[in-house]
Amino acid sequence: MDTGQLTRLFEQAPLFALILARIGTLVFAAPILGGGLVPGHVKALLSIAVSLILAPVLAAKHPTPIPLDLTYFVLITQEVMVGLAIGFVLTLFVEGIRMGGDLMNRYAGFSAAENFDPATDLGNGPMGDLLYFAAVLMFLVTDGHHQLIAMMARSYDQVPIGTWSITAGYMSQIGAGMHQLNVIAMALSAPVLSIVLAITIVEGLMTRAVPQMNIMHVSFAVKIVLSLLVLWACLPMAVAFIGVVLAAMNQAGMAVLHTLH
Repeated sequence: MDTGQLTRLFEQAPLFALILARIGTLVFAAPILGGGLVPGHVKALLSIAVSLILAPVLAAKHPTPIPLDLTYFVLITQEVMVGLAIGFVLTLFVEGIRMGGDLMNRYAGFSAAENFDPATDLGNGPMGDLLYFAAVLMFLVTDGHHQLIAMMARSYDQVPIGTWSITAGYMSQIGAGMHQLNVIAMALSAPVLSIVLAITIVEGLMTRAVPQMNIMHVSFAVKIVLSLLVLWACLPMAVAFIGVVLAAMNQAGMAVLHTLH
């Protein structure tokens, strides 16, 4: 490698750092790939690999070297915010799946077996883990990781370097994502919550009719058993619904790109 090549390489180093800032932030903020189940060094290597692939393409669009002045730190901040903005909206969809499992845990009695979840550093019950791992498998089977990488590359077409800004459209996307989070959680947990509500009503009627019965002691086990049966019967539909949620997540991520400048 001659002196001219080394000079060009050093001139493109600031641009590569900007690319790595956006891609690395998005990888660490994205759902599933950015979760605690993926080791940190794997995320770092993936960020560097994608950045190296995109660097020659973006270097052709930015032939002039980027100066290292105070404006450069503003550019770094903007690129980090682009990654965070996209990752946050995508995460809302996966958190909706996890929230659906948490609702089942709390109202069906599965929270009695609550355990520590390394993916979120929070306590989580078995139903939340089950739905989350189903989402991970569906994400990989449907090439969600490839779509996420493609989204990273397309982000530079919609949001060129240095053009990020907070817009009303992005705030609307956050509101829509929060709404979808609640809809997803309620849709996934509706069958189990319905049977729990029915058992609770029967429990209340029996307690009023025969106060001497210790119905609370029996209903706890009945809720768990019937909830498991309902979940087993509805599991194929739940997996299909998770696939729809992941597809909607990808569409929402692409829509967000149009609102970041």
